[in-house]
Amino acid sequence: MEEKKSVFKSINPSTSIINLEQGKLPPQALDLEEAVLGAMLIDKKGVDEVIDILQPEVFYKTAHQYIFEAILSLFESTEPIDLLTVSSKLKKLAN
Repeated sequence: MEEKKSVFKSINPSTSIINLEQGKLPPQALDLEEAVLGAMLIDKKGVDEVIDILQPEVFYKTAHQYIFEAILSLFESTEPIDLLTVSSKLKKLAN
């Protein structure tokens, strides 16, 4: 029988990191991601507050990364940000 490897990889005795190669998922909060994106779609103030803080890579779900990239692209070109413009931008990015 194979010996199980530890999920934690020791760097030094006082710290350890999770070994993602063993199939473990990093921490994620998909409902929080959806709330942030929803706030950005509903209220321009939501976009202004987080656009400089967040990057697409902070979203765990790939679809959320694409949505954020579409919002970011619209914001940078000073276009309106709403459900219609974001979905249109996503269709353009998909082609």
